[in-house]
Amino acid sequence: MNTDIEENNDNYDQSEEQDIDWLDYAQQEQQALRPLDLTDYLALFIASLQTVLLPLVILIILLFVVNFWLQAMVG
Repeated sequence: MNTDIEENNDNYDQSEEQDIDWLDYAQQEQQALRPLDLTDYLALFIASLQTVLLPLVILIILLFVVNFWLQAMVG
């Protein structure tokens, strides 16, 4: 069993967390957010179509192929 993790937990210093300036991180995150352009919305729309409609189109094509194959075997 790996005891390195347990040793690291024993050496954890609470002052390390207090030294981090969380306000600085929050301000950087707010600055990184910017409004989306029309091209961004278009890219998101195309990506959503690819993830939703492409599997449906493949399923429909597969069902047609199976249907024609079964009709050819019966008739």
